[in-house]
Amino acid sequence: MTRTPVGIDWTTIGRPIDPRFPTNLAIVVVSVLTWLSVALAHALLGRVWHQAIQAGLAAAMATFLAWAFARELDPDRQASAFLAAAGGLASNLLLGNPHLVLLLWFMMAIRFINQSTGSPPGILDYGGFYGIKLWLGGATHWSLPLLALPTVLLSDLDRFPRWIRIALPAALPLATIAFGLLRGWHLRLPSIPQTETAVLAIILIGTVPIILSYRTVRAVGDRSGTPLRPHRVQWGIGWAAAAGVVLLLTGGVSLGDLGPLWAALAGAEIGWLVQTLRK
Repeated sequence: MTRTPVGIDWTTIGRPIDPRFPTNLAIVVVSVLTWLSVALAHALLGRVWHQAIQAGLAAAMATFLAWAFARELDPDRQASAFLAAAGGLASNLLLGNPHLVLLLWFMMAIRFINQSTGSPPGILDYGGFYGIKLWLGGATHWSLPLLALPTVLLSDLDRFPRWIRIALPAALPLATIAFGLLRGWHLRLPSIPQTETAVLAIILIGTVPIILSYRTVRAVGDRSGTPLRPHRVQWGIGWAAAAGVVLLLTGGVSLGDLGPLWAALAGAEIGWLVQTLRK
């Protein structure tokens, strides 16, 4: 029988939605209502029923994912997550459907860094993370493997034998080179309207006070029950914003592909501003 190495779990980064917590139940209800409302609106506009249902589901997913990202990026302010959920719905209606697989990868990457469950990633977590990353590197943009390098270096590799500690990070620049050669190292500056550019710039500037506000963290890990480490939360926020901008400016994704992520950052900034004004 195969044994897991001592001190390394199979998987640790999953965070189930426990409906016993009011905020978790609330986002489930909000997401379902969003699904039904948007689907009904599309049906009334004359779209066939299966297209209306798909449009409602996409809006609900954008709403929920924005909430989930905000819970990762701003764990001490629960109000930020619901502000982000509203932004996620708005981004879906204005910018189109998000790239769900890419957002799943971003969520895994952030949890590799901030370890919001209280534990470093397990063996299956690395397997899924690398699998999705390599698929996205070939299908979306060659820079994705290199963007993953900070997440892996911050994932407590000291638990593994030396050859794994070397192989896991080394595989990322090698994969980037391979995909770059295959895809022609294309770099396309996106054409973003001025209004959207201004909003994005404000969001990015606003990440600075959010990062600085996490010199201490009250939120605890789901598995450990101990407070999250401030530097990990700060690195998670910084990496998410930087990686999103790099992909956008290199032509790897559109603004709408990462709509829930931008909504989460905006929600965190509004939540921080409200809290600061109250103080």
